[in-house]
Amino acid sequence: MLSICNYACNQVKSLMKESHTIDLEKLRDGVGCLSAEQCGAACQAVIIALNDAGHFTSVRCEVQDQKKSLFLIVLQWTELKPPSARRSWRQTQRLGEWAAEGIAFLIVDKFTPYTVVDQSVVDTRPGGGSGVDYYLGAKDDLDCEEVDDFPKHLARLEVSGILRPSPSNSLNARVSKKIESTKKSDSDGTPAIIIVVEFLTPLVNFTQRIPEDGGKSLSQAER
Repeated sequence: MLSICNYACNQVKSLMKESHTIDLEKLRDGVGCLSAEQCGAACQAVIIALNDAGHFTSVRCEVQDQKKSLFLIVLQWTELKPPSARRSWRQTQRLGEWAAEGIAFLIVDKFTPYTVVDQSVVDTRPGGGSGVDYYLGAKDDLDCEEVDDFPKHLARLEVSGILRPSPSNSLNARVSKKIESTKKSDSDGTPAIIIVVEFLTPLVNFTQRIPEDGGKSLSQAER
């Protein structure tokens, strides 16, 4: 089952009627339980990725759910990075990943009841890992000092970034790949949010996937 962040239908309809401004530089304060240092690096990556794509200080960005237009966001920032900042981001794959994560953190925090509380553990063995990048928890019940994080993992987040799309590296193909990836941890019984950012246009795909064997969507009572 796939749908937009459907925690309340009337809220989704409201989102579709207008554009929403997202200040990228708010990342520097940290998001959820993530440190200001990590989010600050993501902020730098986002701005460099957008600058490299020809966008400066502000750009309108359509948010889609697998080709269906949902609403518009306006990404804005004030600081242009000096050429020397690019030295930290020579690896384009790394740049795309961090930049997409920065946008995903802010979208989740603004448009869902959740925020980012934990990074997943990467298992590089074949078939290993959870298939997601982060875990989400409730914004209104946030305790980042709690040692036992797992009970607060109410949803999963998988993120990916495309700096320049191509026939072999399209937004739709990447979304499909990431949807499949989240199935590795369906036993959690929690919804999986897949956010893929394409920076050239730019476009954001936001898809919520509910485990096939059940689970609770963002519109249902929190676990």
